[in-house]
Order: sequence, then C-alpha cells, then structure tokens
Amino acid sequence: MPGLLSWFRPEWEPPAPDAVWGDRPAIYEHVRRHIDPGRPGLAPGGEPLPDETERDSEIHWVPGGMDGSFGHHFGGDPDANSDAADDIYALLREALIRADPARVRNLYSLLREENALDVVDPLLKRLRADNSIHAGRLRMFAHWLATQAPDREPVKVGIALLGLFSGGEDRDLFLTLGRHEEFTLYAAVALASALERPDETLWELARNVSGWGRIQTVERLADTRDPRIRRWLLAEGYRNSIMLEYTACLCARAGNLKSRLDKDPPEEDVLAAAVDLVRALAEGGPAEDMEDYEDGAAVTARFLELMRARAQTLDHFLAVDAVHRFLDAEDSDLSAREERGWTPQLARRLRRQCEEILGRPEWPARVREGLASDDDHAFSRAAQAARVLGIEVWDRYFERLQRGEACWYQVMQTEDPERIESVLAVGRERIDLESIATGPADLLGLGPEHAPHNHLDFILQDLRRFPGQGWDFIRAGLRSPVVRNRNMALNALSRWGRENWEPDTEMALRRGLREEPTADVRERFERVLAGQPLDEPEIDEEGEDEL
Repeated sequence: MPGLLSWFRPEWEPPAPDAVWGDRPAIYEHVRRHIDPGRPGLAPGGEPLPDETERDSEIHWVPGGMDGSFGHHFGGDPDANSDAADDIYALLREALIRADPARVRNLYSLLREENALDVVDPLLKRLRADNSIHAGRLRMFAHWLATQAPDREPVKVGIALLGLFSGGEDRDLFLTLGRHEEFTLYAAVALASALERPDETLWELARNVSGWGRIQTVERLADTRDPRIRRWLLAEGYRNSIMLEYTACLCARAGNLKSRLDKDPPEEDVLAAAVDLVRALAEGGPAEDMEDYEDGAAVTARFLELMRARAQTLDHFLAVDAVHRFLDAEDSDLSAREERGWTPQLARRLRRQCEEILGRPEWPARVREGLASDDDHAFSRAAQAARVLGIEVWDRYFERLQRGEACWYQVMQTEDPERIESVLAVGRERIDLESIATGPADLLGLGPEHAPHNHLDFILQDLRRFPGQGWDFIRAGLRSPVVRNRNMALNALSRWGRENWEPDTEMALRRGLREEPTADVRERFERVLAGQPLDEPEIDEEGEDEL
C-alpha cells in the first residue's frame, strides 16, 4: 500500500472482541454459516443480520437498499461527510498506536453511528496521504473489523480498509461477505482495488447475488473484455430483483445486443433477453434508457421485425406496447432522438408495426386465459395487457381480494359506488380498524407489522371520490399513529365537503387537532375544519412495501 510504513510485524493487536462489543455474534460468521456451496445467495435465515435488533430505525431496507438507493439517486461526494471522516481518522490513528479497549470502543461507537457510504471515501483519502500509518497494524485492524464485528457499518468499513491492500489475500473473505447484499458493494469495490485482474472474481460474486448486489457488481463489469462475461451480461446479468432498468442499457451495450440480435436467426436466449431489455429501455427509469442507448433505434427496428413473425406471449405484447408508448412520448427531445437514428420516417414505420402487432385478434383470448390463472406472474402480465386492450379486470382482482390477497389499490380503481361498498365490506372483515385507531404518533408505517395501515391507505386514497362512503375507515385513519393514514383521511374529508360529513365528523377533527403531534399535519386539520382545500399526495399501486 503506497505511502504506508513497512510490513514489519508490529507488537500490536486489537483488543478482545468482548471488551469492545460484549458477546454479540460476528456478522462474518453468520454469513459464512448461511452459504450453501454450489448454490447462489444465502440459505434461509441468512438475510436478517445479527445486528437487526440493535438498529433503532423504523425504515426496513432490503439488503443493500439504503446504500444502493442513496448511491444511485443522490450521487456521491468524497468529502460529503468529511467531519465524521476526520473524527474516525483521528481515533483510528490513536488506536493503531495503542489499541486499549477504551480507545477502540470510542472508535467502534463512531463507526456504528455513521453510514459507511458517507465516510469511506474521505477516510481512505486521508489514509492514503498519511505516511505515518503502520500498514501491518491497519491491515490487522481492518481484518478484525470485517471478521469479528457484530454491526454492519463497521464491517463495511473493515472491507473498505482491506481493499487498500493489493495481492488478493482477502479474496475469499470478500466473496463470503459479498454474498450478503448489504456488503456486496463494498466487497466489489475492494476486489476491484485489490486484484490486478478482478473481472473473473467479480463475475463469481455477481452470479451469487440477485438484488442491489447484482446491480452494483454488474456495473463494475461494464467494461470487461472477457467474451464469456459479456455474453453472460446480455443473457442473464441484467436480471435483478430490484429493477431491470438499472442494468438494461449497461448490459445491452456490454453484451453487444445489436450484433447478436442481427444474427439470422438470433439465439433463443438472446431473443428472450431482448424482450426484457427493449421493454426496460423503452419504459425508462432511474438509469440510462432508450434515449441514451446509441444502438436503440437499430435494435428496436430489428426487434419489431422479429416480433412481427414471433410475437406469441404476453411478454412479447408488453414489450411491443412499451416501444409504442416510447414512440408516442410527447416530452422527448426529438432532435436528440434523431441524432441517434430515430428519424421521423423510422418512427412512423415502427409505430405502424407496433400497432399491427398489438392489434392482432389473438391477444384478448390470451389475456383472459392469464386473468384466470392462479400463477401470480401470469396474472400480473395479463392484467397489464388487459389495461392496454381495455379489458375489464376489476372482477378478477375482487375475486383475488376475497381469497385473501392484498389487492386493495386495484379494487379501489372503479367509479361504481356499489363496487366500493363491496370492497369496504371485505375491508371491515380483514382490517382491524380498532387496532389501527390507537392515537396519533409520528410513524412512517413501514415494514410488515404495518401492513394493515398500508391497506387502509389504499382505501382512504380513493374514498375521496365517494362522498359519504366509508366514514368508519376515515375515522380510524384520523386516529392512526401512521402519519400517512391521517393525511389520506384528511384528504378524503376535504374532498367530500361538509355537506357529506357524518354528525360526529367535526368532533373527530377537533379531537385530532388537539392531539396531533406533527406541525404540518396540525395545519392540515385546521385547513379542513376551515373548509380550505388541501394538496393531495398519492401512493401508487406498488404500495408501501419494504424498501
């Protein structure tokens, strides 16, 4: 590691773990025990980490979700949290001089409190510039954190510190911790830094994860020259459990989708991938999409040519519909599109091809077959295609609701008051309104324990369109500890107007105003009582699942 003192074996070692964090179990051992050799991911029980009960947070992120979301959507400034990094750096230097338990406890406490994503880059920058740091001690400490620590943020910092040292001695450690998607990003960065030729090992890591870890590892394989990896990126690597849009453009480029699709005929797995990739690129999202893809016009033209002869499934139908909507988008920069080959003449021709494929007579029957399926994926595809074709799906969703599924958003999408009464009747059986109406608090209402509150949200959101219906749901919402429930209930009453209020509505509102702990919600109570309109935020059909 350039800039650090020589590798003599120091008369130094970290303190005993129980002197720093007690007898809590190491995350590394937890992950290692849940690896089933020969199978990707983790065995059942591996995803919840041992520090879960120690974390004081109402927000339940999927593994790697917080680092992935903040890293992708809010950018990254290496000096964003330089004050915290400075504090960690100072405590680390002291601990590397003398590792007494009190010093290390102070350092560990700070590592626990800080988000590793915020402090790792500025911390590494300071360490690289410090010629007085003992490399051997730093490596020992980093290995100790990564393998012994019971809390996720210190483990992440340990992985990052080990990435400073080249040679690959910690390859297996990175691959083990990287199996858990909370740590995959850090393991991938460390591997890329520590190995001279990391692509093969990053590929191994990528094949063993499926969510944020897959996205983050695939991003680091984007420039690979290995033809096997490029082929895998195109056929499989783009698949992840978060959003295909994160990896679609990257994998289409890296795998050279254009040249592979131009083969006559294309390989079956390439065509299957093209269905997913073209749809994701056309629909757009949080990463580069069809507007950014330099081969997008040529790939789309070839794809539609193939679909004219091969379109058979609802996946094909939905991909073609996504292209059709992309071509019809009114908010696009047409001049920028034309520079990438989307000439007006080509757009008109492709639009006609889309309409010809989507207008074929066999699709309604395939949609109805899918709507009758008990398979969730088949039903979901059919419901999406039904919306395109204008086929009624409410009855199918209501049947699924009656069977116990949480289709609250979908069944509230109707203009029929009688249907709404049917939904409310099921709601009274399935949602314990009394257990929701426990009094206001400042809760976000995330996580499985708040599923009833989330179901109530979907009902309240659309009750605003049905004055006088469902007052018992609104009354429960006004007394919910979840802020979103109270806001949705206020939205509904505001829309109803006083002429549609029940006799006890004003009393419930005044009680809510007295008890409301949140300033902006108190203001909304006051506005409703004064007959003033409200801004009405909405939730979509994806719901409020775990992040």
